Amino acid sequence: MSDEALHYQAEINTPTEVPDPGAYPVRVAKSYPSATRHHLPWPPGRAAHSLGRLLAELGGITRLQWMTPLDMLPFTGSFEHIPDRDPLAWLVTRRPTPSGGARYSAEWYVIAGPDSGIPVGVHYYDPARHALVQLRAGDHRRWASPRPATTVLVQTSVFWRLAVRYGEMAYRLCCLEAGIQLTQALVVGRDLGARAHLRFHDEELNALLGLDPLVEAVQSVITLDGPLPVDPPGPSMAVLPCTTRLHQAVIRENRRDPHPTPSTALSGDGLRIPLPAVEADPAAGAPLRHATLRGFSGATMSLETLAAILAAYGERPRWDLPADIIDLYCVVPDVTGVPAGAYRYDRETHQLEQVYDGDPRAEMRDAALAALPQQGARTANVWLLPVGRPGMGAEQFGNRWYRMQHAAAGAALHRACLAAAALGVAGRIQNDVLTHVLDKLLGLDGDRRSLLLAQLGTEHPGGRRPEFRLIS
Repeated sequence: MSDEALHYQAEINTPTEVPDPGAYPVRVAKSYPSATRHHLPWPPGRAAHSLGRLLAELGGITRLQWMTPLDMLPFTGSFEHIPDRDPLAWLVTRRPTPSGGARYSAEWYVIAGPDSGIPVGVHYYDPARHALVQLRAGDHRRWASPRPATTVLVQTSVFWRLAVRYGEMAYRLCCLEAGIQLTQALVVGRDLGARAHLRFHDEELNALLGLDPLVEAVQSVITLDGPLPVDPPGPSMAVLPCTTRLHQAVIRENRRDPHPTPSTALSGDGLRIPLPAVEADPAAGAPLRHATLRGFSGATMSLETLAAILAAYGERPRWDLPADIIDLYCVVPDVTGVPAGAYRYDRETHQLEQVYDGDPRAEMRDAALAALPQQGARTANVWLLPVGRPGMGAEQFGNRWYRMQHAAAGAALHRACLAAAALGVAGRIQNDVLTHVLDKLLGLDGDRRSLLLAQLGTEHPGGRRPEFRLIS
């Protein structure tokens, strides 16, 4: 990995302070008052409009959830900021995918051709109104798509929505969320031939969408094959110098072509556990997925359930990245037939190889920074930890390798959580964890490090909060 990515990776492991965070309120959606608006059919789940339904399942406001003051504490930071006079303020909006601190930094844009079922042009998807806002007329697909496509979807990150809470660490979270977003797109858009792309011309795409790349920038592109039925820009990332240097370096290095990535085979030194051939459909879990708010009950997980989750964890997506861009690890405290310990998952043989023998709960608690991951360290059945190899892709991709690996990690965890939801297993993707502490547990050397984690298990009986789904 080149200098900027190495420096960022070494320096940024926890949230950092942000200059004047109160000056930048979080916006649910952008607005373009003078632009032409194209309203999409509602409710999207019952409308015969494939693109509208897809956009709602990617970035729409799909749930209203009733939160208690205790539930809201992690998002407000103190009891003083919890609304106590207006109970309606406890009703919060939710999106289909998880986001750090429920900040929802991801935005979606549509570059439509003549067969897209909407006016030809460049559009912003307004999740608050379930509408498309036309930014440009004309067919611009050739500027955005690395392959022929009926419709091109572009996912961006509004950096400040995360940076206002996490500081410099926000860039890492944006890269991880890009992977979560593209997995959601591949799962809910599979009937439309969805394919993900993380190699594109950043400068041209940002300019096409009218974006300042230090405020909001393109993270991934989704192409669809099948036919388909003024707001101030916000603050610049320039106040976060480490993030700015890395992000600008990533943008510059966008034209390198990939080569096959060597897969790291299991060493054969540790205990090997063959897994049963069981699968779960991530698409079936998409309407059910939610982040557990009260942790897990502690009930033991079956080997068959773990096997189905790991099969989704290791699935190779339809994208333009090397096949084995990350390694797949997990920590198993309580699964029938699997001794407690840490394991490497081999997707080729569908086996686990033990890399740490013993109850890992103490080490997992030491790595947790907040109450939820600490609770999960005691009661979750499995932790999934995708592992990157920073030096592996530096020669091919330079600093851009940082974005690619973190996106791949987010994608793998979201696939696993969708499969788990289809099986009735609760999950939560966590960023409040010192992953470099867990590297010691996994026995990782200097050229490998864990990138993010998800906790999975049987949901605590008080974990689900009352909610109303806005789409069906």
